[in-house]
Amino acid sequence: MRAAGAVAFVTIIDGKGDEGIGSAFHIGQGIFVTARHVIEGATIKEIATTKSVRLREEAGGKTAPPRRLAIVDGPYFGPNGLDVAVFRVELGDTPLPAIAVSQHTDASLGENDLVLSDILVIGYPPIPFTTIPSQVVTLGQINAVVRVRHSPVLHFIASAMARGGFSGGAALDQSGTALALVTESLGQGDLPAETGHMSLLSIEPALDLAAEKFGFSTHGGYPGRYSDTLFAAKFSNPSSDSLSSFIYDASLYVYDDDRDLFVEINCADEPLLVQAVATFHAITPVKRVDVVDGSVLYIPEENPPATTLLEAGEAVAALFEMSGYKRMASERSQWQLQPKH
Repeated sequence: MRAAGAVAFVTIIDGKGDEGIGSAFHIGQGIFVTARHVIEGATIKEIATTKSVRLREEAGGKTAPPRRLAIVDGPYFGPNGLDVAVFRVELGDTPLPAIAVSQHTDASLGENDLVLSDILVIGYPPIPFTTIPSQVVTLGQINAVVRVRHSPVLHFIASAMARGGFSGGAALDQSGTALALVTESLGQGDLPAETGHMSLLSIEPALDLAAEKFGFSTHGGYPGRYSDTLFAAKFSNPSSDSLSSFIYDASLYVYDDDRDLFVEINCADEPLLVQAVATFHAITPVKRVDVVDGSVLYIPEENPPATTLLEAGEAVAALFEMSGYKRMASERSQWQLQPKH
């Protein structure tokens, strides 16, 4: 019920003059998230919510009716063809509920972390014979966490039936947080969408795009998410014969919470690992610390600034990539990079 008033329908006119519908959801500050394919190359005819909203007491405590919305900035599309877009609407003096976005990243997720977790999918698949767009809400589960050929970002396979119009809608966890947005139906050839798997794009690129274009923040301080992970990246060796897309042949992790600071560098290729540590050490010296559990940490010998640590991390990542490894996931935080006052 809290999320209902934050999800809008988007009606479009495509290049052939046909009318279509998709979904979008408000994440705060007038910023909406949708799927790129819903609006790219189309004329947006109308954006509107359809659910009444009970305002907070400090906002008058009244019930605000559904309303039409007008884009004032955007839309902006995700990089590398990612099926995500963001735009900003004019809210005026009337508040609009927002859906909180998850802090997870591809780098932090394992292949079984969300499997069988319950989700709520909200969107606007058209219902035959209805007179106006109606919001549809369905329960489901995440059945798999997968990588797809056409996207560099993790996708979730949901048990809910895929229907046109759900695209751009929100997939919420049990706390009401947006884990992902609905993108497409993964099916065979020209078979109907309903015969395919409902595919959800992890929310990470939507958050990053909103932070880049609008300065969106999950906590009100600096753009983006709050994380003590200054920089992390995971790599696979395409020449290795792996039966899992979650088996990584190299990884890098830089932790910095303004008190503790350490670096982890792992690589199955021992000579390349030695070279990676040397690359990091050349930019900011580190000392090796062997941990009781058998892992190895590298502690900077001085107290280098976050910008230097990031430079060293990116240099190691570039080394792995030049050695033929593919970057599968990466993460960086912004708050450590802000000037200290």
